[in-house]
Amino acid sequence: IFTKIAGPRLKRMHDSGAGHYELATICMVFDATLRCGGSHMYRFCFMDGELGPADGAGFVFDTKVRRRPLGQMRAVFMNQRGFICLRKGSDVSKSPVRLPRLGLGMYLSLNMDLDRCSARFEISDAEGHSKGSADVGLEALFDDCLGSDQLRSGFFCAVVTGNITVGLY
Repeated sequence: IFTKIAGPRLKRMHDSGAGHYELATICMVFDATLRCGGSHMYRFCFMDGELGPADGAGFVFDTKVRRRPLGQMRAVFMNQRGFICLRKGSDVSKSPVRLPRLGLGMYLSLNMDLDRCSARFEISDAEGHSKGSADVGLEALFDDCLGSDQLRSGFFCAVVTGNITVGLY
């Protein structure tokens, strides 16, 4: 269980000059164990607090557990709005699959099969009732690194922005 207290929000002007918006501080919460090959199950919960628009959770592909700038990561994740997304460095693409929005008390189960290059995301409520699931094949989406160890290893990671308590089981 991890609790984050948000730092001060920074005011920024939109690139087009259209208006101001606030940026929250970003915190990455991750499993400290590198997973190499095999199938790995994670169960993650937003337990208390408030979710921000940038909040989400998923799996970072890497050859060691480390903090990197988001723009240097390769990951599959589900964002707070329920979209399954792929990050290749600074490029983020949303799949057409959408699950229920993440909310307090909801559980995100992630089964990463590193041998088959696939991920299964499932959302359930506090009582354990499934609200939706999606299977994602990763080989075609990460075709530029097939055959390398980078697609066969990594770690669970969540991004949180507000005052929030989360749990990883």
